[in-house]
Amino acid sequence: MGLIAVAFYETSWFKAVVYVLIAIVAARVVDFFLARRDAAMTKLLGRTPDPADRTRYRMIRRLVQAVILIVGVAMALFQFPFFPALSGAILASAAIISGVIGIAARAPLANLVSGVMIAFSQPVCHGDFISVDDVYGTVEEIHFTYTYIRTPDNRKVVIPNEAFASQVVNNFSMGSPGSMVAVDFVVPMASDVDAVRASVLAVADQRAAAPDGKSNSVTVEDLGATDVTLRLHAWVQDPRARREVASDLRAALLRRLRDDGVVGAPREASGAAD
Repeated sequence: MGLIAVAFYETSWFKAVVYVLIAIVAARVVDFFLARRDAAMTKLLGRTPDPADRTRYRMIRRLVQAVILIVGVAMALFQFPFFPALSGAILASAAIISGVIGIAARAPLANLVSGVMIAFSQPVCHGDFISVDDVYGTVEEIHFTYTYIRTPDNRKVVIPNEAFASQVVNNFSMGSPGSMVAVDFVVPMASDVDAVRASVLAVADQRAAAPDGKSNSVTVEDLGATDVTLRLHAWVQDPRARREVASDLRAALLRRLRDDGVVGAPREASGAAD
C-alpha cells in the first residue's frame, strides 16, 4: 500500500495538481496583502487614495494574480512528458496559430488591451459618472475585458472595454463638475423669439442655476415653414440628476409657454438626455 502511495505522489498528475494549488494559494495570499495597501496608505499618510489611484491599483492586483496563475498552470503542464514535444510543435507553427487565434479572439483581446489601458491612462475611474453611446451611469467595476456601470434607474450595464477606445466617452466627474442638458421646444414663426428666449432663460436660471463662469443659453436650431425650433442648454450641477432636471425643465417651460400664450410644448432634444 505504501508503494502505491509513493508511486501516486510521483505521478505527473499529482505534481501538476500541487503546482496549480500552490499557484492558487500564492495568488490569494499576494492579493490579500495587496488589498490591505489602501488601509496602510490611509494610516501612514493620513489620506484616502483617490479614485484614479484605486483604479490603477486594482488592475495591478488582477494582473499579478493572472501572472501567478499562468505560471502555475504552465509549470503544471510541463510535468507531463508529452507537453515539451507539444510545445515544440506549437512553436513551429506559431505564426499560423497566432493568426488564427488573433482572428478568432480579436474582440476579447481588444477588450483585454483596452482594460489595461483604462487602468493606466485613466479615462474613467471607479465612482465616475460617465456616458457611453447614450448610456449614463456611475462606474462600479473595471475588469480586464468589461466595465460595469450603474444607471440612474438602478440598472447594471456591462460595457466592453474596447468601447472606451473606439467611442466618445463623456466623463462628467473630470474637470469642471456638472454637465449640460438640452431641451428642444417649438414656437410659432410669428412669435417674438427674443421674448421667448428671455422667458425660457428666466425659468432655467431659477431651476438650474449655472455656477460662476458658466451660463445657460437658448439657441435657434431649426426654421420650419410655420414654426421655429429652439434649444435650451441648461446647467446641471450634479450629473446624476440629469434626468430629473430635464423633466423639471420641460414641465416648467410648458407652464411658462402657456402662461405667455405661446403655442407649442417642449420636447427633449434627440440624443441629448439620458
